[in-house]
Amino acid sequence: MTWYEMHRCVYDFVRCQEQGRGDVFDAASYDLSEAERTAVDTGDIGALYDLGLHGVLLNRYCRQLGISLDDYKRRLQPYAVHQERRGRWQRSS
Repeated sequence: MTWYEMHRCVYDFVRCQEQGRGDVFDAASYDLSEAERTAVDTGDIGALYDLGLHGVLLNRYCRQLGISLDDYKRRLQPYAVHQERRGRWQRSS
């Protein structure tokens, strides 16, 4: 897996979009695995999350693709892990 290259590719994509040069971006110049290339090319945020893309970068990527916050949450819901926590002020029984 080319974890660093995937992060660099997504970051560069986001920067190109922010600068209005999205039509110039070419993911082929990055050393990505087949799974990474497919995820980037198709905008599959679930796959990018599975591949370990940092959450902050994933959020920026989704905003550049025009994915709403509700849709973002819905797409990542299958990856959520429910955690039961207690506050410090709650006694353990």
